[in-house]
Amino acid sequence: MRTASIFLKKKMNTDIAHFLDNSQIHYLKKVMKIKDDEKFYTFDGNGLRGLCILTSDSKLKVLDINEEERKYHSCVIIPLLKKARFEYALQKCVELGIKNIVTYISYKARDKYDFSKELTRQYRYKEIIKSAFLQSENYYLPDIEMSEFLFDIDFENFKNPIFLDQNVSLNLNGDESVDAIVVGGEFGYHEKEIEFLEKQKNIRSFRVSSNILRVETAPVVALAKLNY
Repeated sequence: MRTASIFLKKKMNTDIAHFLDNSQIHYLKKVMKIKDDEKFYTFDGNGLRGLCILTSDSKLKVLDINEEERKYHSCVIIPLLKKARFEYALQKCVELGIKNIVTYISYKARDKYDFSKELTRQYRYKEIIKSAFLQSENYYLPDIEMSEFLFDIDFENFKNPIFLDQNVSLNLNGDESVDAIVVGGEFGYHEKEIEFLEKQKNIRSFRVSSNILRVETAPVVALAKLNY
C-alpha cells in the first residue's frame, strides 16, 4: 500500500468522489506516479485515514476510513531560532509526536527578532508542519501558535507543564504525565522567565541530558523520552 502525501481538507466520505486541485493531481500522478485505481492512503489531520483510489477522471474516491485516537498529548513551547534550526525543530517534533506547537521570542534574544515579521512566516511554518505530519503518517495535524514572549502564554490551558532546565538534578523519564514542554532560549532563560515559570500552577522542571543540548535538540530528546 502506498502513502500519498495528500491532506484532505474536506470531510472524508465514501459515498462521493472528492474533487482535487491541480497541484494535488500533479503530485499524485507526476510525483507519486499513482495510476488509476491504484490504492493509497490519505489523511485529514483529525484522526482519519482513508484508503483511496484516483479515478479515471482524476477524482479521489475513498474506499474505506480508519479512525485512530490521539496518541500524543504534549505541546512544545519553543523559542524562535534562525531559519534552518527552527525548521529542523518543527519537523522533528512533529515526526516524534506532538499535539501543538507554541513559539515565543526568548527574552535574552528580544533585540534579534521582530515579532511582526515573524508572524508573516506563520504560513510557511504551517506548511512545514503539514509536510512532516504527512511524511510521518500521523493521524492528527499539529497547529502552531505564535506568542511574542513567554509571559504572553496562558499556562492555565495546561494541567501538567514542565520546563527543561540543565541546572536541575531531576531527569525526565517516560513515566511522567506531561502536556506542555517549555524549552529555553539559546542563551538560556532570562531571570524574568524563570520567575514567571515558577509562578505557574503545577509546573515542574527537568533536565533531559547531562550534556548541554542545543535548543532544537532538547525538545526532540524530551519527546523521545515521553513518547517512546
